Amino acid sequence: MKVLHAFAFATLLTAAAFAQPRISRVQNNYSYILPGMPNYGIAQGSIFDIFGSGLATATSQLQGVPLPRSLNGASVDITVSGTTTQAILYFVSAAQIAAILPSATPTGTGQITVTVSGQKSAPAAITVIQSAFGLLSLNGVGNGPAAVFDLSSNYLGITNAANPGDFITLWGSGLGPVTGDETQTQTPANLAGTSPIEVDIGGTIATIQYAGRSIYPGLDQINVQVPPGPTGCHISVVVRTGDIVSNFGSIPVATSGRTCSEPFIGLTAGKLQSLLSQPAITRGVIDFVNSTSGSSADVTFGRFTNAQYATKEPIGFTSMYDCVVYNYTNTNMAIPNPIKPAFLNAGPSINITTPNGSASMPFQDGEYSVDNLPMGSSLKGAYTYTGTGGPDIGAFTAQVTWPGGGGGFTSSTPGNPTSVARSKGLTVTWSQPSNTDPAEYIQIGGYAFVPNAANGAEFACSVPLSAGRFTVPPAVLLALPPQVGLATPQATLEVDLFITQQFTAPGADYGLINFLLQTIGPFSYQ
Repeated sequence: MKVLHAFAFATLLTAAAFAQPRISRVQNNYSYILPGMPNYGIAQGSIFDIFGSGLATATSQLQGVPLPRSLNGASVDITVSGTTTQAILYFVSAAQIAAILPSATPTGTGQITVTVSGQKSAPAAITVIQSAFGLLSLNGVGNGPAAVFDLSSNYLGITNAANPGDFITLWGSGLGPVTGDETQTQTPANLAGTSPIEVDIGGTIATIQYAGRSIYPGLDQINVQVPPGPTGCHISVVVRTGDIVSNFGSIPVATSGRTCSEPFIGLTAGKLQSLLSQPAITRGVIDFVNSTSGSSADVTFGRFTNAQYATKEPIGFTSMYDCVVYNYTNTNMAIPNPIKPAFLNAGPSINITTPNGSASMPFQDGEYSVDNLPMGSSLKGAYTYTGTGGPDIGAFTAQVTWPGGGGGFTSSTPGNPTSVARSKGLTVTWSQPSNTDPAEYIQIGGYAFVPNAANGAEFACSVPLSAGRFTVPPAVLLALPPQVGLATPQATLEVDLFITQQFTAPGADYGLINFLLQTIGPFSYQ
């Protein structure tokens, strides 16, 4: 459990002079869902974070039992419906406090204050609900691979994938309130019978063996059986309590053996085992996007350490017949991810030649890109990328061919609605051109902003082109901010046609080249 704790609590070693405390935001310690999102709320008995400034006189160590209610001059009061409780502290620093919201705190909207050496902060708003689970992720920011254990207490990873039927353990906080002294070691109590707890893995409801407190105050564990369903290196996992869904994570699932695979992008189990036998892995990605607003292309080469790639770094691909949701934090729709590759230089520029012209992509800020490519009436033909080589990546040529003309692909939702009830899910259908490529697949996606705010969520689902239809599960849509009553919804539905192939370049361990035909329009999630 020492490793789990290392991921569970961020230690911010920021020195600061004593100042009046100020609260900037309050979030679940694992999901980091922002206020305004439909799945926001601090659950009774959960571990949560207060971010701000001047929140303590000094940085503490992570506390053990019995947990204090005052630490380094700091204490936290929560008042809801006339009842005031005092938070139980795990960790304090000038910029962050990690604490347990006492289970006795009433549900509803209230206020939270931090007092440091007699100085009290201005009150901040807090929304207390019975249950809102936050899932622990390996990257520590609430997305990507989840911190999930097998029965031998080893993390799941690319070469330690789960099989259908296996029992695994999820970690996080927010399943619901408990009774007893929450400052002390806890007696595990199964909450599955008191709260409507559901775990979806790959869009399928999984069988829960145990869902409740661990022996650690505020920390929940869920023992669940992996159901039959989609397999791949990024199979979604999400915990639902009523209509409140957790942040989305992913786990690797293999039909047999312990190495996952993504055959649609050429990453077989053998290929992944070969890559992970190396201390570092270099990946190249080439993208071409055509949409109603124009065409663009970009190329990146990045080097990951073995540890980054093996456990934390998403492959950049959603497993087939599955969906993922990401929360973004600003108008640029930036998704937090602390796992960064070392970007590599493949020369001063890379040239792209399309059926309608060519352009040069200069190397800038670690990538090569160009917007507003010249496009004619037909997209059919070859798209060729030529690099002269640089200090990290040698000279290469990569090509992908679009077999259809001008489009040849249409998509629709039954009845062509422009809105959908999020709790009902959404079925999307499509037709396909007759001259298809076996490497083609569909990606259904969309985003929604919090009304009058900068943050929101987006989703993506991958489906083989031959399937013809796919239903986006309710748990996915429930993570999107509703657009109820908005004259102009800040949301979209997108159905894209992908061709993904492999390419080679000296200095790269593998490369993926994508052609994307984008169909996007405004939508309203109710």
